[in-house]
Amino acid sequence: MFTLIYLNAEGISATNFYWLCLLLGFFGGYWAVFVTMSSEQFGTNIRATVTTTVPNFVRGALIPITIGFKALIPSFGLINAALIVGVICYAAALWATSQVQETFTKDLDYVE
Repeated sequence: MFTLIYLNAEGISATNFYWLCLLLGFFGGYWAVFVTMSSEQFGTNIRATVTTTVPNFVRGALIPITIGFKALIPSFGLINAALIVGVICYAAALWATSQVQETFTKDLDYVE
């Protein structure tokens, strides 16, 4: 929601822009939850490896995301291209989150 507000914020005051940036940064804390959840999906023997590897896959995803964004700009314009890429990324994140399995009662002390 705040991304949509940010992309459509024309002529707002500097103070409101700073508040908007604060809210966007606050919700950036998802990264810590993401790393924790990804590591808990694997056994204890490779948990440290997963914790360092998964964020690198996310960073690597920046390349195709940027290529797609740049490819959409001539056809849709800067703002609409950002909205399209944002919707695709959010949809992928929601789908991935829906596929996460619960590990509450699962014994994670095993070798994969």
